[in-house]
Amino acid sequence: MTLNIWNMSGPWRQRREEIVAWLRFLDPDVVCLQEVLDSPGGMNQARWLAEHAGLGHNVVYGAGGEVNGHAFGNAVLTRWDVEGEEVLPLPRSEAPDDVARVALHVRTHGIDVFTTHLAWRLDDSAVRQLQARAVADFVQERSRPGSPAVLAGDMNADPSADEVRYLTGRTAIDGSSVCFLDAWETGGGGGAGNTWDNRNPFAVTEREPDRRIDYILLLWRAHAGAWFRHARLVCDRSLTGTYASDHIGVLAELVVPDPRPAEGLG
Repeated sequence: MTLNIWNMSGPWRQRREEIVAWLRFLDPDVVCLQEVLDSPGGMNQARWLAEHAGLGHNVVYGAGGEVNGHAFGNAVLTRWDVEGEEVLPLPRSEAPDDVARVALHVRTHGIDVFTTHLAWRLDDSAVRQLQARAVADFVQERSRPGSPAVLAGDMNADPSADEVRYLTGRTAIDGSSVCFLDAWETGGGGGAGNTWDNRNPFAVTEREPDRRIDYILLLWRAHAGAWFRHARLVCDRSLTGTYASDHIGVLAELVVPDPRPAEGLG
């Protein structure tokens, strides 16, 4: 599952209960969160959500810049043991209202999980392309051959943008190409799959177009065998009386083949 939790904006105390309700309802094995704040006093939004959801997840946090005195970054919640973690700083937007961003890598249960959050401005495609290239290189360099590598997060760009087309193998950037399989396309999500949707009262105030900007992606490797069986939108309605965030989340089911040989086949 991936969700941009919109830091502490809006009615955070109500929104955090909504996110907890969704986590309990969905019971995901791995959760990627963006716009996660960590306060100087030790309160980390991801750790708070994991603790109150009561699902037994381990929490890994990686920060880039700072917002109003709080560290600003991404987090991975995993039901399984954490085997390794690393943070990659991303190329920085020069916009004065942006913040330093990172990609976070967590190795868990034989899966390399990466989460990131690209530059947000509608006119920031150039820096998002640099960030997408950096993230793709990071995934390819740090993930283990033969193991699934999942990249999830808020790309702040729809599928027609060059930065997303690069990630999904539809164009090259500076002579480099890569291919991630999009859970929404390969998992049969159907429809537009908008994760920025003006039916959400927290999104409509921004006066931006509806579009799909949040993704769960799987690094394509020939004959690797892992695939998405299902994808759906989550946090797309209220369970407790408010929306979880200004973003809608995505949930996907990843099928990973058993590496052990079948009985009788050696």
